[in-house]
Amino acid sequence: MPKRTILHYPDDTNAGYTELEDGITRVFNENDEFLFEVDGIFPPRQRKANYDWVEKVLDKGLNDGRKRFILYVASRYLVNVKGLNEEEAVKELEDFYYKTGNGKIYDTWLRSVVRGVKTKGFMPPSLKKLQEKDPKLYEEIVKIL
Repeated sequence: MPKRTILHYPDDTNAGYTELEDGITRVFNENDEFLFEVDGIFPPRQRKANYDWVEKVLDKGLNDGRKRFILYVASRYLVNVKGLNEEEAVKELEDFYYKTGNGKIYDTWLRSVVRGVKTKGFMPPSLKKLQEKDPKLYEEIVKIL
């Protein structure tokens, strides 16, 4: 079942609607006529939060909590804020993971995470929200910032 969003003109009259399904948004006018489709969310969400801290963590790496950071922050940021495609996002996530520490991360897991956040339109949490939801990951991130 696609997620439907009603669109409005600046004077608040009906401008049509969008349907988001499987990471693709289809746009229809007020007469239910198909106009176009785009990858991702349309119209793009306004960026309210400052995600500069995510770039710093991606650049410097993390010693602990790398998979949680990928799952809850980095994947969402790279796909739904920065607008990277699947290949670019997976490459950046692999580079981040192997920057510090050791271990193994599977390509199939990364692809599954990237597709999931794109399909569902998940946005990364703010640092404040991350502090509430995952205090240990927050502490690791603050060490870097």
